[in-house]
Amino acid sequence: MENSDRTSQPGAEPRSAGGKPAQGLESVENALSLLLLLRAQGRVRLSEAADELGVARSTAHRLLSTLRGRGFAVQGADKVYRPGPTLYRLGMSQRSEYDLVETARPHLLWLNSRLGETVHLAVRAGAEARILHSIEGTHALRVGSRAGVSLPAHLSAGGKALLADLGVSELADIYGTRHAAQADTDPETLHRTLATVRRRGYAVNIGGTERGISAVGAAVREPGGRAVAAMIVSAPSLRFTRARLGDAAAVLGEAVRRMEAAL
Repeated sequence: MENSDRTSQPGAEPRSAGGKPAQGLESVENALSLLLLLRAQGRVRLSEAADELGVARSTAHRLLSTLRGRGFAVQGADKVYRPGPTLYRLGMSQRSEYDLVETARPHLLWLNSRLGETVHLAVRAGAEARILHSIEGTHALRVGSRAGVSLPAHLSAGGKALLADLGVSELADIYGTRHAAQADTDPETLHRTLATVRRRGYAVNIGGTERGISAVGAAVREPGGRAVAAMIVSAPSLRFTRARLGDAAAVLGEAVRRMEAAL
């Protein structure tokens, strides 16, 4: 007589009798989908969440309430859910990425027209700087678009500009304690290294992430003073000499001030 008990295959995803993912995994999947939705849109209504997930409003409400309880979401008097402080601590901007790009676009175009070099807008996501938008330069030899690319924050110009805004304890939350972190990301050492960025107001990357490419980046701050993004200018190192980086930083600073005034 065959044993009626079935053992699951190693590594197989637990599934219900109907072949769908088990309820626990489905809830996790839905919660992650809501986090991504909050990150992309910056605001989500209960009805939108239910429609996006294809679930009942009661189910969507339960998931959103859980996220709110953990600080991943907050709910205002208008009943709309927005990203919460836990997402901010993980590096998410207080503004949606769509809003940041739309606000930055005219100022990136201005910067691009003034320098003729490729310009970018980036945000920090944990230990990485992620490029949200790029406008390519006008030179035949130029840096291509990097939209969608993630770079190590402690090596990239935009990432360093954003990390310079953090204290030692905040850097430790990202990279670990002195004993756990790598040598170049030790929180105390990194904080000291970024002192130059804090003093002059911009960061430089000379071949740190891509050989033959140099860049200068500066943080963009919203009215409260919190850095929410970074504007970057990048070019082939043959043309972007150290002296020219300084000149570009001055123009970049003006573009940053223009964007900050629009936030």
